[in-house]
Amino acid sequence: MRRFVEHTGEVELAIEAPTEAAVFEEALAAVRELIGRDRGGEPVRHAIELAAPDRALMLVKWIDELVFLAETQDFVPERVAALELVDNRLRATVSGRRGRPAHLVKAVTLNSLEFRRLDGAWHGRVVLDV
Repeated sequence: MRRFVEHTGEVELAIEAPTEAAVFEEALAAVRELIGRDRGGEPVRHAIELAAPDRALMLVKWIDELVFLAETQDFVPERVAALELVDNRLRATVSGRRGRPAHLVKAVTLNSLEFRRLDGAWHGRVVLDV
């Protein structure tokens, strides 16, 4: 489950998921929802490898990388084909397409950043500068 909370010039993304990996999958779905404008386009896959000292910063880096691929390669992510979280590393294969993504997200901020387990579910929160 994910929801957006809009602020002036910002969008807060709050995610609740059953696993840590599912938080990253929901974040990809949120990015797709924000930047995907049209269907079609050449299918493409990207391998992504990240390292961060904790899961919260890894979530920031994950969204940053998806936004970077949209900006530089017109990549619209559609799904996580594979994702592995080991210690402070993330390895993933992301499927999507070349398209005309909306260049909406300017930055992923550290404001209200959260990644934790609460009441049997994983919660992630990040604020996007739009």
